[in-house]
Amino acid sequence: MRMALALLLVSSAAHAWDPTDAASIDARVQELRAAWSGQSAVAIANDKLKRARVSAKPAWVVRQAFRIDDGARRLYLGVGSARVPPAALKSGALEDALATPEGAIALDWYLDESTATLYALVLEEKR
Repeated sequence: MRMALALLLVSSAAHAWDPTDAASIDARVQELRAAWSGQSAVAIANDKLKRARVSAKPAWVVRQAFRIDDGARRLYLGVGSARVPPAALKSGALEDALATPEGAIALDWYLDESTATLYALVLEEKR
């Protein structure tokens, strides 16, 4: 019984997400839209911060930009970063929404707590 509980706790820990192809990106967009349906901007920002606290650094964090071709569709992915206020790190909550560039979709976040830097992976789609 204890082993089953331990496995359940380990499996529910936050894991890093990395895009592998267009299908994985499309699935991620749908997952985020469903999770954030009807949520306020502040609630979404706090969910982003929660998602950013992962057990391992995602591979995309060290890249500046990359592209995935999917037929006539091109998915451009860029990485940006911003400092997180110390109060937000202590409380685990943000008071303001994190901005995403116009026409782009934020897909994933990574919080480097040692430098208080929040990294974001952003998607822009072109046809």
